[in-house]
Formats: sequence, structure tokens, C-alpha cells
Amino acid sequence: MNSGKSLPAMKINIAILSVVAFSLFILSTQNSQAQSTPQKVFAQKMELPGNGDLGTQVLRMAESFLGTPYVASTLEGNPTEKLVCRFDGLDCTTLVENSLALAISKNENLNYEGYKTELTKIRYRNGVIDGYPSRLHYVFDWMYENEKRGLLEDITEKVGGVPLKKEINFMSTHANFYPALDATEVWEKIKEQESIINSREHSYIPKAALQKAEPLLRDGDIVAFTSSVEGLDCNHMGIITKIGSRAYLLHASLAGKKVILSSLPLAEYVASVPKHTGMIVARMTEQ
Repeated sequence: MNSGKSLPAMKINIAILSVVAFSLFILSTQNSQAQSTPQKVFAQKMELPGNGDLGTQVLRMAESFLGTPYVASTLEGNPTEKLVCRFDGLDCTTLVENSLALAISKNENLNYEGYKTELTKIRYRNGVIDGYPSRLHYVFDWMYENEKRGLLEDITEKVGGVPLKKEINFMSTHANFYPALDATEVWEKIKEQESIINSREHSYIPKAALQKAEPLLRDGDIVAFTSSVEGLDCNHMGIITKIGSRAYLLHASLAGKKVILSSLPLAEYVASVPKHTGMIVARMTEQ
């Protein structure tokens, strides 16, 4: 009997149902998490089902945030730079950083203090909080520093990347957007870091080539979308989940006002955002 569905379509539907089932499991705990301290939420996330390589665990942790409210600029507004640990509201960067730090904590059986140490290493240059400039503000710099310490590999060239020539200077040329840059010495340090970023070679996958790159991506790959905005490296970032040969984006969405799984495959999603020019990709290394 012909059901009217091809085998690939059935496989994709099964994969979607699996994601939905896991999402429902997560949503069932979110009400209690919303009222819990970060330590309690951390403990709950360490009890979530999951195993496998680090990339798979990163995706599982990202899925645990589905439905979490989007909160812009979650790291800003403190009088002095300090580690911010919160699970009740995320922007695109803190979703990625938290998912990665939680995955490491799960795989290495770390406690909450160990998680905070890992988050600090991911977010700050050399894992040291030394004022506002010590935070890895640019995605290009974030990937470079975390690759240098062996946590991930920038695989953009391996999956179809081509050279990207662009002057990165958005923060120093838009200091009015960043209150911390009112201090001259802070502005000068940010400007110096931009110069270092610009001394490196960068690559990206143009948006027109993304569908060809999708089969080469894996669950848990971290992606960021290069920007048409002058001086800015990337607009947005998230985590890949594969359904069949297509890739989908799990991300903290400003438009969706929460952490969501994109309804469109990756290439179509990027094509729908005019200011996205392409993508860079990082893959976890085994620790």
C-alpha cells in the first residue's frame, strides 16, 4: 500500500518528532526552573539524559533551553565586569556559551563551581576576567581564542569557506552604543583588539553556497552569520541540528522572543535575513 510519503520524508518526520518529544520533556521542567536558583537549575540540567561526543552534548544542552525567553544584552549593565550566570533569559551568545559550558560540565562531571570556571574560560581572554576588554566581544575573536585553547576548530574553510576581507571596527566606531567605552583607556584596548583581529585571515561561506555546505555540518556545530553592517563581523549565532541532510538552527531568536528551532532549513533561513552575508562554522574537539 502506498502511504503517499517517501522514505526520506518519513525519516525527516521521525527526526522532527524526536526533537519535539525532547522539547516537551524540557518544557515540563521549565516552570520549576524559572523559580529556582542557578545552582538548582544547573543540577537539573546535569540530570538530563544524554551521552556521546561533545558536539552532541552541546546540542542536547541547547535543546534544554527551548522556550527560554530571549533577553537582549544579558551580559551588559554591570558597574564592573563580572561573570554573569543565568538560565532564565538568554541572547544568542549566552545560549551558545551556556550550552557549551554545560556540555563540558556534563561530560566531565563538574559541579556548579566547575561550570562557572568553564564559562569564564569560554567567555574571557585567557580565562581571566580583567575588565570589560577581557570579554571576547567579537565572534571572530571568540572563535580564535577558543580554538587556540583546543576547545573547538574553525572548520569554515573545510566546508566551503572562501577568504573574507573586512575591516572590523564596529565597537570603536560606535562607542556611543557601549557605555563602558566612555573610558578612554577601555576604548583604546578595544581598538587594539580590533587591530589584532584585522591582522588575522578570515573565511566565510557565502549565503549562496550554504545549501551545498549543509550536508557537511553535524549536530552541535556552532555557526555565526557574517554581517553586511560596516565594521561588524557577525550579526547572530546558534547551534546546528540535522534533520536528514538538511541543517536547522537552534538559537535565541529576537524575532521569536525565545529560544527556538528554525522552521526553515539553514540556507533558506540565512537567505531570509538581508543583513546576513554568509556563515562561519566551529566544531567541538574531543577533550
